[in-house]
Amino acid sequence: MHRFELTDVVDLIYAAALGEGASWQDLGDRLMTLMGAQRATLWLTDEFGATGNLLMRADAYDEGYASRYVALDPYRAAAAKVGLEETARQKGDIRLGHEIIPDASYVKSEFYTDFGRKSARRYMIGGLIGASKVIPLGLHRDAASRPFADDDKRTLSLLLPHLQRALQMRARLTPTASNFGACALDVLPLGVIIVDQERRLLYCNAEAAALFGDRQSGLFVARHARGVGAGVSRLVARHPEDDARLCRLVSASSQGGAGGGMQIRARPGALAGASTTLSALICPALRHLSSPGRPNIGTSVFHGAATVLVRRLLAPSTPPVGLLIDLFGLTRSEAEVAVALAGGVTAEEAARGRHVSLDTVRSQIRAILQKTGASGLRDFERIIALISTMHTDRAENHILTEGKLRQITPD
Repeated sequence: MHRFELTDVVDLIYAAALGEGASWQDLGDRLMTLMGAQRATLWLTDEFGATGNLLMRADAYDEGYASRYVALDPYRAAAAKVGLEETARQKGDIRLGHEIIPDASYVKSEFYTDFGRKSARRYMIGGLIGASKVIPLGLHRDAASRPFADDDKRTLSLLLPHLQRALQMRARLTPTASNFGACALDVLPLGVIIVDQERRLLYCNAEAAALFGDRQSGLFVARHARGVGAGVSRLVARHPEDDARLCRLVSASSQGGAGGGMQIRARPGALAGASTTLSALICPALRHLSSPGRPNIGTSVFHGAATVLVRRLLAPSTPPVGLLIDLFGLTRSEAEVAVALAGGVTAEEAARGRHVSLDTVRSQIRAILQKTGASGLRDFERIIALISTMHTDRAENHILTEGKLRQITPD
């Protein structure tokens, strides 16, 4: 083999990891050409539990392997007995198939007789990659080909460390569905909190974290400083009656009950007019059922946990001027008048505040009603209220949090 061939494969490994002009299937094709193999296997399990071969486009053989024969694969069974520490010690260690399981035993196995013979798995060469877990890499030849030899072992041993680094890069760089889910929750204008049946905090989004940080709020997170449960954060309502009801609803919901709604009063002594009274809806936590091949197939109850949705009950909220311009094609002046009206200002007050005539403001109001499709000012207020419930500044300024639970400062 020429050195430049190996260098080209190494370049392709990192291009696939970074998604720069090459896919993992492209890498699989190149590895099979380099090694004279008919199949390349690098089976990974995604966050939904679905298993897929990273190095080849799925075919009927891969589907059969994933659905049944993975459990009968003697090579995979041998790999499952090797831990991460041993894999690290054996870095670059390549084995031929007969070095893992005697050839005579392999050809008589159910795996080879029923599946391997017709799927080009007569001869195998492979190694173990220790990323977050032990991942077996395999290259396979059919019965018409020659067995793999020591030269093939030396070639693959040079590539294995690069494949390991590439998989680590892929794990860091590839966004997962849970990442996107956490980002979507962070831009919502209501707090989303997940707790277990003891109200221990499992997750909260950005709005919930902001509520916890508001000292006028009637809801906070308490952290045990010492003793049993030290360091554990628990969701607590400041008013004893609210806390008792919250406890009952969380307990019922975490056991699959319907849950319910409640009002959480502001902290005793809260500033007059502060929008710290909260509405809360407590319901069972749901597990989303999905897979790459069957997205959005439903949900199931996650027993032992509850979801708490909270929102400031009396918070004044109006959409930004720019959003009204984008949604309805209002001019800036019309959008500014619309926001003023939504905030409770009369037409006369808007005219005085903008230093224009009342007729000008009335003309702008007619334009606003026409462009928004509102039948009158009351219908316009309904439209603005609906838009306000959907808008949050975080949607414009959100930063990816990689799905990590925020560090909540205890009260």
